[in-house]
Amino acid sequence: MKIKIHKPTIFPYNRIIAGISETNFNRFSTGFSIFPAKIYSNEEVEYFRRILANNLGFNRQNLVFQKQEHSDNIQVINKANIQEIKISDGMITNLKNVILNVTVADCAAVLIYDEQKEVIGAFHSGWRGTQKNIVAKGIQKMGENFGCSAKDMIVWISPSAGKGNYEVGQEVAKLFAEKYTKSIGNDKFLLDIKGAIREQLLACGVIGKNIEISNICTIEDRRFHSFRRDKNSSGRMSAFIGMI
Repeated sequence: MKIKIHKPTIFPYNRIIAGISETNFNRFSTGFSIFPAKIYSNEEVEYFRRILANNLGFNRQNLVFQKQEHSDNIQVINKANIQEIKISDGMITNLKNVILNVTVADCAAVLIYDEQKEVIGAFHSGWRGTQKNIVAKGIQKMGENFGCSAKDMIVWISPSAGKGNYEVGQEVAKLFAEKYTKSIGNDKFLLDIKGAIREQLLACGVIGKNIEISNICTIEDRRFHSFRRDKNSSGRMSAFIGMI
């Protein structure tokens, strides 16, 4: 069964498989979801994960998932732990034919490829992950484990809540530089999470032209799940990256 997948343009198509699954409401009444959330059973989610694997041309066991908790924990995926689901919000690997999956529904996924060392990373960066600077910690871990350099990295920031719709309270806004927040009154602010992530990437040494930022807002665009829009009726997308 074919599903719609939104893909970045920045990665070399002959070496990298990357993208984000869409809701595919035309095929599934509650939408395509790779995480149980509130309205999907574990059996349904496993069925969707097999569909995703098939659409990418891989066996299900080649897809790696994590249990996300808005942490800055990052795990190194190797042949020994490839099927272990651990608590983390980031994964890195130098294995080919392994698809790293990040679960999102308004948070940003940050997908990274070091084309010199042939290493990939996938990171879950909502406001908590961004405040904890998970992408910088991921880049550092790629360097420590595989000798990667930020100047050799290509990065995609996925569709996520846009700066015109991502409403947060003062307690969250104060965690970010003022240039990434806009007051809308009553102690409410709009947050530019993608801009904040881009600044973190640049501070690590990633070259600006090597960063692609999706301009899609998941709250506005119903091709994508949005927890802020749909609450407990929201599923979750998979933002994924793998080397071939």
